Amino acid sequence: MSDPDKYILPVAPPDEQEVCVACGFCCDGTLFLHACLQPGERGHLPPKIEENSYAENGEEFFRLPCLYFRGKCTIYDQPRADVCGSFRCELLHAMEKGTISKTEALGMVARAHTMRQELLGEFCRMTTFTGTPNLRQVLLDLGKWRKSLAEDDPRTLEADLLMARINILETLLIKHFHPASEFQNMMVPSQNHPKI
Repeated sequence: MSDPDKYILPVAPPDEQEVCVACGFCCDGTLFLHACLQPGERGHLPPKIEENSYAENGEEFFRLPCLYFRGKCTIYDQPRADVCGSFRCELLHAMEKGTISKTEALGMVARAHTMRQELLGEFCRMTTFTGTPNLRQVLLDLGKWRKSLAEDDPRTLEADLLMARINILETLLIKHFHPASEFQNMMVPSQNHPKI
């Protein structure tokens, strides 16, 4: 993106756009805590993405949740980071292959949103957190909060059950929303561990 005047917004098929706008998990911190930038993008990004960008080990990123995300992308029809228009989750790939319909995809998104909201609400009630937590951070915070409780505290069981429910949602998100290659990479045995 060396010349922002020549930037052409990628246009996804209308059905994909509808699913993306309804979902937003790749933007709101549900799936990822940061997004990758292409070389040369920094300095040519929308201001709030620019403010949230950083470099690490020679690569550039911006933190999620995206500051332009408020229930949906507020700059969807404007120039954004390359990843904003090019990322395709496993759900979109399944739609493209015809293994699920747009209606089924939207239903899956709605159910995942409902599950996430219920779990985040339970986390806020249990920990008295007052803010808008993101799912990726909740497990870390819940684990720390759980460790602060005495073993005989009745809230430990409640915290353990909530962590288990969040882990189930995470597994479903990984399977249905993360890119398949990323899911496969998580399942490939490392060189340090014997194959099962």
